[in-house]
Amino acid sequence: MNTLIETAFTKWVTTIYAWVIALILANGAIVHIFNILGKGKMPWAEFPMVWRVMDVVLLIFNIIVIIGLVFRFTWSVYLLFSGLIVLQIIPYTVFRSHFVTSPNDHSTLNGLIATEVVLLFVFAGLLFWQGYGGGV
Repeated sequence: MNTLIETAFTKWVTTIYAWVIALILANGAIVHIFNILGKGKMPWAEFPMVWRVMDVVLLIFNIIVIIGLVFRFTWSVYLLFSGLIVLQIIPYTVFRSHFVTSPNDHSTLNGLIATEVVLLFVFAGLLFWQGYGGGV
């Protein structure tokens, strides 16, 4: 699997897509920074404890994965997939009640989960296609 990812990362299409994902994660990191600084929809101290912990954990996760994807480190792909599944998709589906304070939050979480699933499926397809010698 490492060889497949390394081969895929030698292709410009995969590199550009990895950078697009890094930009999306950078946007998420900025949101977490603004939340921590109290510049979100309410002061950070008023957020539930689980939200504050998730802000810190996801900020650290985003920064590490951004660096890994920009420099095309193989481990960043594993971290991206496992992190998005374990830190966002599972919590926002299985433990949804902990992250919903208004009816609008359901649609926000659904959109976030759908976006992440699509990004991961496209990236997986691209990695396999480019890693097995296809594409450009």
